[in-house]
Amino acid sequence: MLIWLIVLSVSGLICTAALAYTCRRLHHAAASAQWLAADAVERRFNVLEAVADGIYIVDDALTITHVNEEAERLLRSTSATLVGKRLDEVCDPLGSELVPDIAIARRTGDVFERTCVFPAADRSVEVRIKPAASETLIHLRDVTARTRASTRLEESEQRLQLVTQNVNAVLWTTGRDARFSAVTGGALAELGLCGTDLLDEPCDRLLSRTFLDDAFAGKPVRVEALLGERWLRHHVEPIVDAHYGDVSGAVGVSIDITELKRAEQRAWETANRDRLTGLPNRLSLEESLANVLDDQGGEDGRFAVLFIDLDRFKAINDTLGHDVGDEALKITANRIAEAVRDDDIVGRPGGDEFIVVLPRIAGVADVDVVAQRIIRMVRRPVTVGGRELLLGASIGVALYPEHGRTTRALVSHADAAMYRAKRRGGNVHLHFDDSMEAEITERLTIENGLRLALERGELCVHYQPIVDAGSARVLGCEALVRWQHPTRGLIPPDVFLPVAEETGLIVDIDRWVMEQAVQATCAIRALLPDFQVAVNVSPRALCEAGFGEDVVAAARRHGLPLDALTVEITEKVVVEPGVVPILNRLVAAGVRIAIDDFGVGYSSLAYLVDLPIGVIKLDRSFLRDVAIDPRSRSLVRSIVALAKGLDLEVVAEGVETDEQLRFVHDAGCLTAQGFFFSKPLPLPEFARFLNESALIPVAS
Repeated sequence: MLIWLIVLSVSGLICTAALAYTCRRLHHAAASAQWLAADAVERRFNVLEAVADGIYIVDDALTITHVNEEAERLLRSTSATLVGKRLDEVCDPLGSELVPDIAIARRTGDVFERTCVFPAADRSVEVRIKPAASETLIHLRDVTARTRASTRLEESEQRLQLVTQNVNAVLWTTGRDARFSAVTGGALAELGLCGTDLLDEPCDRLLSRTFLDDAFAGKPVRVEALLGERWLRHHVEPIVDAHYGDVSGAVGVSIDITELKRAEQRAWETANRDRLTGLPNRLSLEESLANVLDDQGGEDGRFAVLFIDLDRFKAINDTLGHDVGDEALKITANRIAEAVRDDDIVGRPGGDEFIVVLPRIAGVADVDVVAQRIIRMVRRPVTVGGRELLLGASIGVALYPEHGRTTRALVSHADAAMYRAKRRGGNVHLHFDDSMEAEITERLTIENGLRLALERGELCVHYQPIVDAGSARVLGCEALVRWQHPTRGLIPPDVFLPVAEETGLIVDIDRWVMEQAVQATCAIRALLPDFQVAVNVSPRALCEAGFGEDVVAAARRHGLPLDALTVEITEKVVVEPGVVPILNRLVAAGVRIAIDDFGVGYSSLAYLVDLPIGVIKLDRSFLRDVAIDPRSRSLVRSIVALAKGLDLEVVAEGVETDEQLRFVHDAGCLTAQGFFFSKPLPLPEFARFLNESALIPVAS
């Protein structure tokens, strides 16, 4: 019994010990499991904290169970505030706003992704919702920087696309086969091209394949070329493989420079073309003539230079205005261009002058044919604004090498020949000869001296009496300008007056002579109340704007009655456009108009009726042979009879003998002047002549 008691006691102890051991093991196991669980949670927590992105977890009831630091920042709250809180109670858009999205993810079992943008905070967050059995993980990634970069890239691409689509150029790439692999640019439409249509097409739709050869050889290319009517500037660079260094294609920019080319052309034309006529100007002519000299300047080469000056153009310009003159110039320029051959050069160095270069001639006959054709074309009436205008052409010709071996010499000699042609009356062409060289020098000397003659007091006025042919009573005088040169003495008027006319100096000279003559006549009329004066007025001066008014003003300023003043003009004046209104205004004021040298110029009986002429002065050439030539006597009688029939006074000029005076008196000519009475005299000598005029013999 005892033994069983001992056994039972021992067994109890063993059981107790075993139970205690088992309890300790169970406790240890529980503690170990709890530690492991805590450790797992901590490791999970550490993992979540180590993640750079924001993460928070919600359970089935949408209660937040964990929030890492990045999520705290993005949720703008702390873990202590958020954990244990229902997600729909979190007002942040990354909280309550996501409840519907979590429901979708849980229902579908798929990861739900979206990006939230917060303009106020200038922030973008990428959200990934991953459902699990009993919890849902919300993954938050701050993609603000990436979004900004993407936005900038997109904007940059949009701007680049906008630029490439609107820039006045074409941007393109090709492979080694010279076919387009990419084409874009705003110039495509203007060129009538489409970028998509050009893809994989040969490059010659835009530029020549030869332009790419240098690029494929590794060299950059810069070239300008026409594509239809448009100018393109091509900038081409080779595309080099980064690994192997081989050229795999070409990249280029083709810029539309049409407007630039047009601007350059306009600039060139401004520098080299006459604005009015479009012909080469002086600069371009010099260059063209130099080129012809280089080409034809050998021993066997021959070419010609024609210098053209228009006759009567100055009068048109002055009387009808520059608009009419410009239009007449344009029409005439076209006619000259039509008159020459295809390879001849026509230019306008200025004014009413033209130069024609005949680069190839077989002989002088070729030049004469062209010159005569130009004269015929220019002489055709020009109609401007309903007016029919008449022009002429004086042409001087210089030949290479006979008349010069330099451009300067050829132009100068052609100019000299032109002046001689003009002095012959115009509408003629003359070739240069050596005698003209001296004329050039003399003309320049006269011109330079004449420019200073007025201010130096070298000009003076001489007076020749006009007398009654029957009684020899002095009725008046003609005022004539003279040039008393300090070293050359008295220069004849036929030497310096043509130069004055050509240079325009005659206008000031005529104004001065008018002033002197009016003043002198007023002094004479103090003794001879009926004394009259006649003053020559050149065509150029008469057509000068305001000249007629100046004549009237001079007479009134000195107190000379206007009916005591006669303005003498040559027959050449009457063919100048616009002269009739000027003459009418002078006559309306009381001035008489006389035709000087009647019968030797542009004689036309029509103007005796149409123009307000009161006097004709019979040219001295008609009286030269009246003593021996019956035809001369008949002609003088006819002219006098015609004048009387038109109620015109006739003054016989150039009376040098008693026989001539008797004849003109018998023919019915009432007044006369000439050396028989007196040569032109300076004013003091003329005054003495008036005192002695009773000594003049009377025709009987």
